[in-house]
Amino acid sequence: MLTNKKTSVLQSVQRGLTILHLFTKERPIWGITEIAKTLKLSKSTVGRLVADLVAEGFLQKEQNKYKLGFSFLTISGVITSHLEIHRESKDILKKLVDHLNESAHISILEGKEITYVHKIECNTPVQLLSAIGKTNPPSCTSSGKVLLAFQKENVVNSMINLGLPQLGPNSVTNPEEFKDQLSKIQEQGYAVCIDELHENSVSIAAPVRDYTGEVVAAVSVVGTKERIQCQRISLFTEAVIKAANDISSQLGYIPAIFEKGV
Repeated sequence: MLTNKKTSVLQSVQRGLTILHLFTKERPIWGITEIAKTLKLSKSTVGRLVADLVAEGFLQKEQNKYKLGFSFLTISGVITSHLEIHRESKDILKKLVDHLNESAHISILEGKEITYVHKIECNTPVQLLSAIGKTNPPSCTSSGKVLLAFQKENVVNSMINLGLPQLGPNSVTNPEEFKDQLSKIQEQGYAVCIDELHENSVSIAAPVRDYTGEVVAAVSVVGTKERIQCQRISLFTEAVIKAANDISSQLGYIPAIFEKGV
């Protein structure tokens, strides 16, 4: 019974995507009958699928026909933003790696996890828990804490309610202590995590802002405690903050405008 239900859901998703693929620049508007005839489906099936797509904003009705809805603008905006961050950060990230001789990343917050969307390794990389496309809990990483520090309170509370995992020996699992850390990070503009994701790891991160002033990503460097010694953390922090600011500038962020509240 469960297998049949899963099959039905997958079939509906596949058919829904097939319908969306019909909408092109050359033919942006379709009717129920036209879709049914083209895809060799019943009008009742197409009607139900189209109604679901309209409800989710992927299609919108125009008289008795349909065109793509505004949900696609949101999705395309996210994709464009991520591509722009990747493009504008490439050279800056490479300079950061050359300067510090440690691997560097660009991370974004997706739901309740961070995702690494760009990574440049140093000449002697350390096998750490990061890779492009990999996700990690934000509470145990410097980039995750930076991203959460600039989120609305309800987003932070929602993540905390899921539980703060104990991954490394210094992982913060107390909600109040975690909130205090985020407040400090927001004030100072960077985060340092030592032994939080796993033992013998150090990560330092700073926020990347877009032209609206919103924090959209984080730059981080990651290495071992032996290689990022305590006396060098201030040097690393300055370099990471500069890289984050340079990328923000490339994305159109002008600090003076937001400092003056213009």
